[in-house]
Parts: sequence; structure tokens; C-alpha cells
Amino acid sequence: MSANTINKTALVLSGGGARAAYQVGVMKAIAELLETGCANPFPIICGTSAGAINAATLATNADCFTRGVAQLEHIWGTLQSEKVHRVGYSQLIGSTLKLLASFFRSGITYGRPMSLLDNTPLYHLLLENINLQYLPKLIE
Repeated sequence: MSANTINKTALVLSGGGARAAYQVGVMKAIAELLETGCANPFPIICGTSAGAINAATLATNADCFTRGVAQLEHIWGTLQSEKVHRVGYSQLIGSTLKLLASFFRSGITYGRPMSLLDNTPLYHLLLENINLQYLPKLIE
């Protein structure tokens, strides 16, 4: 690649919980091919759903690809359903009632966005593992 050529290689990570976990294995293999501690080799990173968790983790560790991959290994290796959503009769009944009530208001809900399961634990998991405040510095 010449000095004037811009690297436009992108890492596109699709959604799906198990698929996103498998992506970590591929990234681990890529990390083994690179020098330890080198920067992320992908100047463009994007993902959707569970793939977005991987993308955000790699982006916030863009200065050290192996650290980002190790962090992803930890996230997916210790992940349990309680860290993603709350499942209980009271949560399901409350969510179902909120969903049914929205039908009488043209699908409009009040308060938090509507979902069948309470994903507050996922919010906390992301806050604990992805340092978005560091991202602007890495983009520079």
C-alpha cells in the first residue's frame, strides 16, 4: 500500500447473540497474527445489536487491539442472562400490561421505551465495560 493510499478496510459485525460471541473467536485469531499491543487494524468499525457491543468495545480500545479482544472474551465468557435482562413474573406482567395499554393510545407509551423484557441489566453491563468517554480521543 502506498503512502497516499487510505486504508478503507472495515469490520462489519452483525447482530445475534451467539454470532457476536463467535466473532470474538475470529478477532482473537486476527489478534494472534498481529504484534502484541498494536492498534486496531480496522479504521472503520460498525455493528448492529450484539455486534454493536463488539464494535463499541473494539472502538474504545482502538489503541490496543489485543486489549479490546481480551475485554470481549471476558464479556462473552462471563455473560449470563441476568446481565442482559430481568425475567420474572412481575416484570413480564407489567410489560405485557404496558403493551396492551399502548394499543388504546395508538401504540404510544409513557416513560421508558416499550419492551417485553427489562433490559436495565444490559445498560449497566455496557456502562461497566465500554468507556465511551475515551472514544473522542481515539477518533482524533
